[in-house]
Amino acid sequence: MTPRLFKPENNTKAEEFKEFLPVNVTCSFRSLAPAIAQCEDKYLLPILGETLFSRLAAYYEGGTHDNELLEALLKRSQYAVVRLAYWQDYDLLSVSMSDKGAADNAGEGRLYKYQADALKKALKNGGFDQLDSVLEYCHRNIDQLPEFLQSPAYTDTRSLIVGTTKEFNDIFHIGGSRLVFLKMRHFVRTTQETELRHRLGRAFCDELLTADPNEERYARILPEVKKFTVFWSVADGIGELHRLPTEQGMVFETAQAASGSDTAVSVVPPQELEQMASEYRRKAERYMASVVSTLKAHIADYPAYRAFAGDNAPKNEVFRRDNTNRKIFFA
Repeated sequence: MTPRLFKPENNTKAEEFKEFLPVNVTCSFRSLAPAIAQCEDKYLLPILGETLFSRLAAYYEGGTHDNELLEALLKRSQYAVVRLAYWQDYDLLSVSMSDKGAADNAGEGRLYKYQADALKKALKNGGFDQLDSVLEYCHRNIDQLPEFLQSPAYTDTRSLIVGTTKEFNDIFHIGGSRLVFLKMRHFVRTTQETELRHRLGRAFCDELLTADPNEERYARILPEVKKFTVFWSVADGIGELHRLPTEQGMVFETAQAASGSDTAVSVVPPQELEQMASEYRRKAERYMASVVSTLKAHIADYPAYRAFAGDNAPKNEVFRRDNTNRKIFFA
């Protein structure tokens, strides 16, 4: 496999790698190239889409570096890919293999386990979080990067009422982690397609997906609709996975007395998980009650919801019925 955003001639001494890793990298291009190529395909390609990725690769191959827009996108992409590649192949890079077996390359310079674990975590989180920077950059410059419209990430983001890590993190703190958001995206979609449609109707939910959040009638309700979606999703995540939405799952971490640096992990009891899930559902229901109250107070602004609500529409409106050529009347 050959990387498309890195070249061997640009990395005779790992020059490009060092630009994105704050350490003295001595890894050869040949050693890391397979992991780089795999990470480009596995993580970056689904975000950019084939068309935009090909444009970026062609720009890199050209070597002119005279396009400020693409140069910024290239650096963001390279940062994410090289960190994810080093994280993915960390254990392999730490050993040398031959027909006699594997040998430790670290020797006496081997890191303590907690140091190695911290390094791998930093590489992984840094890489995945940078992918969010790539995604945000493409959204922000979509007029100049029209190829992004064809990407799976754009389509997926537009299909969710809470479609980005930042939106989710602004409501429920996940440390701004893309990894965590990727875990929660399934629950967001399920909440949207079941609970949200059940309460607001399919047509109105579809309308909200394309709504301008700055338009007054949507600005009244969208923030609380998103909060309902997030908190219900968190409750589902706890209930189905028995985990809080963090990368490690629902755990308590305490420092080990021996080293003071490592952590001991304890799983939260099921009863406590159920209590937490119930609390998040109650919080979600309070937000939804506020949304429905606002909808009913301004029902004329939401015809799609009114068509869905039917008999649940406001009772204080004047009831009008055309009795032309009919013998019935209201007393």
